[in-house]
Amino acid sequence: MQNPPAIPQPLGFATQINYAGFWIRVVAYIIDAILLGIIGAIILTVLGVNVTDVSSQAQNGRSQGAGAFNLLVAFVYFAGLWTVMGASLGQRIFGMRIVDANTGAPIGFGKAVLRALGLYISFLVCFIGVIWVAFDARKQGWMDKIAGTVVVRA
Repeated sequence: MQNPPAIPQPLGFATQINYAGFWIRVVAYIIDAILLGIIGAIILTVLGVNVTDVSSQAQNGRSQGAGAFNLLVAFVYFAGLWTVMGASLGQRIFGMRIVDANTGAPIGFGKAVLRALGLYISFLVCFIGVIWVAFDARKQGWMDKIAGTVVVRA
């Protein structure tokens, strides 16, 4: 018996995309924040900063430096993992990945850096840019709109 010919798909046909929603992304960010807190505390301890004594940090002027250092570590963590693995560790646990909004291809370092900057902006404006995910049709937060990305689940 011969196989029937393949039926061509109509132009503009797109497969169903499963966008990652608001709450699953919140839980992934919480996991990432815990990991970043542990990593940051270990690195700062190795560098001689007493992370448990706030008064000594303020006296030595290290609290601002430690805060800036933690922001840098978070920036490298997110931009690096989004580039190399397509998602942060928290996102990977839930089968999420970040892709280009137009092509569905993995993002490069430039888009990852732009998205990380967008994430900071989204957090700084009373989390409105992150909460935006809950109301957007494609579940894009401001960071996704800035970088031209979407977060999908497998």
